[in-house]
Amino acid sequence: MANADVVVTVPDELSDEVAAQMLVNPLTAVMLRREAEEHQAIGYDGVLVQTAAGSSVGRLLTGTCELHGLGLVNVVRSNRGAAELRKRFPNVPVVSTEHPGWADEVLEAAAGRPVGVAFDPIGGKLTESLLDLLTPGGKLVSYGQIAQEPISVHASKLLHKSLTLQGKNVGRWLSEVSAERRASDVAAAKLIALALKDQFEVAATYGLGALADAVEHAVRPGKVGTVLVRPW
Repeated sequence: MANADVVVTVPDELSDEVAAQMLVNPLTAVMLRREAEEHQAIGYDGVLVQTAAGSSVGRLLTGTCELHGLGLVNVVRSNRGAAELRKRFPNVPVVSTEHPGWADEVLEAAAGRPVGVAFDPIGGKLTESLLDLLTPGGKLVSYGQIAQEPISVHASKLLHKSLTLQGKNVGRWLSEVSAERRASDVAAAKLIALALKDQFEVAATYGLGALADAVEHAVRPGKVGTVLVRPW
């Protein structure tokens, strides 16, 4: 039995595969978009930068930024990933960290506009490079911890540029937001699922008897799409 407060109806237009992914990743995109729009430059001349842009959350955030007219530069780890993302979103610049000068490429793609906000689910050295890209008064939002090494930042970098380093995750969203905000965000997540349903990929589907295989697949490097488990 589920608590009625956390049960969400699924639009008839969505397949079971999309419905299974309808909340966590779209809600993360909603949460990140709100963080971006709180910055005074975003929506005007400011630009967003996001790493891991080829991930499920990254693709949804890219589509959301396009729908709302927010400037964005995507960052991925390989030239192959960059080529794939350009096919999906030909109007959004993509930079690969395979290039030693990738940070300069981000600034070139920003075309002189300030990089006000960066989103990063990776951490480690990459986060440090993102802080260098931010304009004074900029904000970096960390929402994952893929890298094993810690983020090492000298206090002077934060002080002299008045930077904000912030962490966000859906688990805290669920426990902290009001019922009204929760309902509003879930409605926004549904709209994202409906508008961007082609961006919800499934890597594989397993039965309950193969949970160990499903878990192994879910953490497999290079996986594209979400691993689903069916109860039958």
